[in-house]
Amino acid sequence: MAVLSSIFYFVIALAVLIAIHEAGHFIVARMCGVYVERFALGFGPRICSFRDRLGTEYALCAIPLGGYVKMYGEDSSDSGKKEMQKLETLPQYKGRAFCEKKVWQKFLIVFAGPFCNIVLAWFLYTFNFMYGVPDLKPAVEITDVNGVAAKAGFKDDDLIVSVGGVHVADWEEALYELISHVKEDVVVGVRGELGKGELREITLNLSDWEIDPRKTDLLSQIGLNSLKSRVLSVVALVQKDSAAEKAGLLADDTIIAYNGKEYSRWSDFSQTIRDNPGKPVLLTIERKGVEQKLTLIPESKNIDGKVTGFAGISPKMAEAIDEIYFERKYSFDESVAKGVVKTYRMGIVTLQIIKKFITGDISVKNVSGPIGIAKGAGLTASLGLVYYLNFMALVSVNLGLLNLMPVPVLDGGHLFFYVVEIIRGKPLSQAVMGKLLFVGMVLLFALMLMAVFNDLYYGL
Repeated sequence: MAVLSSIFYFVIALAVLIAIHEAGHFIVARMCGVYVERFALGFGPRICSFRDRLGTEYALCAIPLGGYVKMYGEDSSDSGKKEMQKLETLPQYKGRAFCEKKVWQKFLIVFAGPFCNIVLAWFLYTFNFMYGVPDLKPAVEITDVNGVAAKAGFKDDDLIVSVGGVHVADWEEALYELISHVKEDVVVGVRGELGKGELREITLNLSDWEIDPRKTDLLSQIGLNSLKSRVLSVVALVQKDSAAEKAGLLADDTIIAYNGKEYSRWSDFSQTIRDNPGKPVLLTIERKGVEQKLTLIPESKNIDGKVTGFAGISPKMAEAIDEIYFERKYSFDESVAKGVVKTYRMGIVTLQIIKKFITGDISVKNVSGPIGIAKGAGLTASLGLVYYLNFMALVSVNLGLLNLMPVPVLDGGHLFFYVVEIIRGKPLSQAVMGKLLFVGMVLLFALMLMAVFNDLYYGL
């Protein structure tokens, strides 16, 4: 059922995003006097279709992985021009060929598709801000006292307020801004005591941070985690046949001290276990009001080529920290403005991440395809409407900006051709454009294969 649900919400999201994209091309084409022959959602055999009074066919096709707007006169080759000569005798075609329009008109028609995706993202963000978005403040806890974050100056209960000079209000914004600075030094503004403390600026070195699609806790590598609730010093679970069970630990035991050091937090205790594989760790515990001494010898496990200690216990969690949960809800005017800012920032972050893919700072194994997007659609839909719409907005920003990349076969490639035509005073030859389009198709196909491979290899 989960798979079917993911497919259903993926198809819905894709249909909306494609319909909006193609509607942009369609509307501006008609405004510029171009005859639109067909507006199709999907590819392949037609499931159903109808025509409007202007003769445009609206079709729903069997393969729901795209869409297109077929305009009269798109083919400016010799064979295309011969076909146009035949059709020019019909009134609906006369003077309405795409290729006969001015360069600026063709530019606007092509640009309108990606632009409408960006506008859709703004609309969805605006709606969510008006409706109310349940959110989590970017408060952190230290998971590794010897990690990059702790050494840089992060402390438990710090609240991230800015990354690289950009204000962040929730975990999504903080995480994306951090990812956009991977392999760099970035200045992070924090306030201690969950935002009540003084503002501090921390220079965080992310040069060794590797973004791994298999890990859900992306910040663990730099020694941070999102703070949602307090971790108690009480043992919740002892795994069968584990080192902890062999040492005599039981559920509900309270850790008081270890190796002569008074217990302060679970992350420090856990780090001591990891740092001592096969070596005795002396524990002082409290069981039913009575202190006891135990000797725990962590089991040795090879994790990513490093021998690490493993005890086989997990702690009890206290109730969630209410003050870091909040709702982002604004008036109409505020929501419109917040939607603009959110769309702009997600667009900038998207471009920065694309740049890091190109430079190799972020591994191409993070490129996701339809399976990954479907999983994201299913997961966010299960969480609620605002999460699903937020997911759609993010994908819409990505779709709009990716389509504007100057790669032949994408909208951005055609826009590049029109810019060259404006500069040269004439279009590129059909032979040159044909070769460039072939290269673009090969690159796009290779990217699609890599994305599907990543989905299957890393995502399943």
